[in-house]
Amino acid sequence: MSDHAAAHDAPLRVVLFSGGRGSGALTTALVRMSGVDLTLAINGYDDGASTGEVRRFLGDALGPSDFRKNASRLATALGSCAPALVRVLDQRLPPGATAETVATLASDLSGTSAGELASVDEAARSGIARRLRAFLDEYGRSGRPFQFADCAVGNLVFAGAYLLAGRRFNVAVDDYAALVGVPAGVIENVTDGSDAFLVAIDRDGRVLGSEAEIVDATQRNAITDIFLVARPLDPAECARMTALGAREAAARLDVARVQPPLNPRLAARLAAADLVIYAPGTQHSSLFPSYLTPGLSDAIASNVRAIKLLITNIQADAEIAGSSAVDIVGRAVHYLKEKGRLQTPTPALITHFLMNEPGGASPDVPYVPLGRLDTLQDPRLVRVGQYEEGATGRHDALKVLTPFLRSVLDRRRHRRRLAVVLYDAGTVDKLALTLIEMVRGGTADLPIDVTVFCETATPLDAAFVATLPFDVQDVAPLTPESDRELRGRLLQGGYEYVILFESSGMYNGEDIPWLASHLTGRLEAVWGSRRLSVRDIEESLRVKYEHSAALRTISRVGSHVLSLIYLALYGRYVSDTLSGARAVRVEDACGIALPLIHKRANQELLSSLLGRKAEMYEVPVHFYSVSPHQVKRTTVLDGLQSIGTILWSRVRPAPAALPPAAKTSPEPAASQASTGR
Repeated sequence: MSDHAAAHDAPLRVVLFSGGRGSGALTTALVRMSGVDLTLAINGYDDGASTGEVRRFLGDALGPSDFRKNASRLATALGSCAPALVRVLDQRLPPGATAETVATLASDLSGTSAGELASVDEAARSGIARRLRAFLDEYGRSGRPFQFADCAVGNLVFAGAYLLAGRRFNVAVDDYAALVGVPAGVIENVTDGSDAFLVAIDRDGRVLGSEAEIVDATQRNAITDIFLVARPLDPAECARMTALGAREAAARLDVARVQPPLNPRLAARLAAADLVIYAPGTQHSSLFPSYLTPGLSDAIASNVRAIKLLITNIQADAEIAGSSAVDIVGRAVHYLKEKGRLQTPTPALITHFLMNEPGGASPDVPYVPLGRLDTLQDPRLVRVGQYEEGATGRHDALKVLTPFLRSVLDRRRHRRRLAVVLYDAGTVDKLALTLIEMVRGGTADLPIDVTVFCETATPLDAAFVATLPFDVQDVAPLTPESDRELRGRLLQGGYEYVILFESSGMYNGEDIPWLASHLTGRLEAVWGSRRLSVRDIEESLRVKYEHSAALRTISRVGSHVLSLIYLALYGRYVSDTLSGARAVRVEDACGIALPLIHKRANQELLSSLLGRKAEMYEVPVHFYSVSPHQVKRTTVLDGLQSIGTILWSRVRPAPAALPPAAKTSPEPAASQASTGR
């Protein structure tokens, strides 16, 4: 398999920095896309509710909740386990629950289950039961208290997995994911699993001693800074530090900060990623803490190929109260640069900021305002639009993701199929020389599959054609009937572009790969211009009109007249409207009324392209003077007819568009596919 084919067959690798819920729509869409290899990067600093109780009980573990929630979401999207299994893991124990309640559940799972549990396979049921018993054994052995009421069953299962894994948190992450059929590595902890706790300082200078306080919706905390420390701060410590003032408190917390090492598996995923996404969510509690991980920013910045997309929140939550989208961007950059310790250029960390435009949203809905966009230094980074799915407060995943996935796919897509039409050669030798020049110009070195259609009455020598590194097909001298046949072959052959190239000897075949090298999904046409090759055109005019200065002047002025007409009618100056070397999309070439090699075909093509403001690029091409006895020259009458074609094309109704089947832009396909692992 060639390197190019291997790259095309490789999955599209996406790393998504996520919290527990905020990126749910993005996660579900990505994991269902065929050909996408998704990695969720999550931190475990959650310490509220039952996950906080688990952390307190174990004493040295990160919080399991966000890992559990994402495992459930992925399993549901992929259908990797029975839905009843996810429901069991996500259910919460009732008020008054005790260790006996958990023991009864483990016993039920181990036995021959009836009802809902009957749909869960025996291996999964016994696996959950074994992990619950591991937790209960630790509970009985340690004598430490535990509040079972309202605890998620999955958190207890995760705690048991952690104990069975020898208190290795990241091993427990893989183990828990496997219970619901999610492959190892799809969910990754940002760090190596070292224990740490999140604390913060709010806008009023108060020290908040836990992640639970930071996200407390009743407080509407506006956070100014966050820190990772070795243990949570009790209320008395928070009060003492608050009394010191925000600056002194920040200095002390900075001295006390811990730096959990980067998970090496995540570092490898980031190095190979095609797309890195910083998801929306509870920024200060779920997302920004991940960015504090030492080595993370270096790993992201080292991958200069990847698109790195920061998606700001649509609606406000407690810990970003009063913040704008621009504020969220600023804080994300601040933490990714390790609070200013790194000098990494921002585009190496984030290539695009995607912000929702609230527009005419109801004032009753707490949308995040855009903020001062003019304070962002580089407008190329910013994408502003309506990205909400209806009025749900959630992002429309496909609207958000499709442009960026398509951008990646455009870089890695299948080899472009290119047709080249060689016409007006007159002799087989001229065709052969053009084909040899194509090889010499490096056609075989480009990531394209080329088919050359040669207009000729005499078939090319089969032995000679066999030596060429591309397909060559003969085409009968073009008549209305053969023109229709050629158009059919172009449209049905799956070609994206066609190069129409006059092979009379005036143009050099080495310019065919030169034209082809500029073709991208963005450009509609690449136009070869003799006028940009000033020495060539001057020499041609001198030789051609050696005995008539008047004709030389008319020829020079006449070509500029056509260019000026396009400038006046369409606002675009095309220096060589009569070029015999141009590359256009197949649907554009086949959409004109005149035959493809008609003298005035260029005028129809240019009028169509410029009329819809298509992206077009002019490049210089070589040009040689050929005796008027060997080629047909453009006469004054031809020039006047060209002017008539331009004017008529401007006023006539636009032709009907070709059916979508003719186009080849890739779309991210949605299916119930695995992640590629």
